[in-house]
Amino acid sequence: MRPSFVSRLVNGPFFDPVLYVRIANEKRAVMFDCGYFQTLADRELLALDTICISHAHMNHFMGFDSVLRTVLHRKEPLNVYGPEGIIRKVLSKLQSYTWNLSSDYALEIRIHEILPGQVNIARARAAAGFALCSEEVVPRTGALIAAAQRYFIEAVILDHAGIPCLGYALKEPFHINIRKGALTKKGYKAGTWLGKLKSCILAGNTGQILRVKTSSGDREIPAGELKEELVVITEGQSIAYVTDIAFTERNRSALAILGKGFGRLYIETFYLDELRGLALRRGHLTAAQAGKIAASMKAGQAFPMHVSPRFHDRMDEIFAEMTGTCKASPDGIIH
Repeated sequence: MRPSFVSRLVNGPFFDPVLYVRIANEKRAVMFDCGYFQTLADRELLALDTICISHAHMNHFMGFDSVLRTVLHRKEPLNVYGPEGIIRKVLSKLQSYTWNLSSDYALEIRIHEILPGQVNIARARAAAGFALCSEEVVPRTGALIAAAQRYFIEAVILDHAGIPCLGYALKEPFHINIRKGALTKKGYKAGTWLGKLKSCILAGNTGQILRVKTSSGDREIPAGELKEELVVITEGQSIAYVTDIAFTERNRSALAILGKGFGRLYIETFYLDELRGLALRRGHLTAAQAGKIAASMKAGQAFPMHVSPRFHDRMDEIFAEMTGTCKASPDGIIH
């Protein structure tokens, strides 16, 4: 099965947690947390549609300025999601600069503040010097906070040493599989029309006529007919992102709202379990606790991240603790 979400930890398991996810077959991406980073290319930042901030500690938020510098001249809006207070914090960053030459810039920043039962949305435009242009309040039920054609995003409010911290899930509505044998049997040749077919299915527009390359030349075929001939629908792929929380019943109950069966879970392993008392006081997870959460969420793969510098030379122990409740593969990824 081809991945719909191509994900990577920009800084690996160490330092600031930054998860970059490219949406396959689209020129767009989602990023979870935005601390210090150096290895993202401009083209990757320009593809960002959404940044999901867990909380506004410096090592999760300082990279926003680098993103802004790169996307400043583009036309497409940038969506920022975060916990209570994120509107004020983003506007403060934006308004700390001088914008006397930005009157012809098209960029709009849309800031979504996730609260219990509602989302506060604020818009700020470069053309107006990133002054607050509009505000609205949208009711929220369940965990859903954003939806696009090929994915949707859910969030739950967790606790990090007394401040709200968001845990996120990126999910595919359903996965579209192309039967290669049927493709060959029909004499169809792979091409961009396959991506258009998937878009039609996702949009429910199966009546659209598509131009299909075949061994005998191009043909025009309805998307619905191609779906019947070539497509198998399976459960959508999913990614969860969890960082900077204590191993409390409250946090674990909130995480359960996101569901189970994630293909990939990116989860902090800040301490070894020998410091579980300190972890509780500072609002972090130990590797053993992360392993238990991975098991309870039935994650197919769990990737440790945000490891404290004091344990950078003890990664074997980090993996060993995580595997107390999971099975380890040779590459260190937990299954």
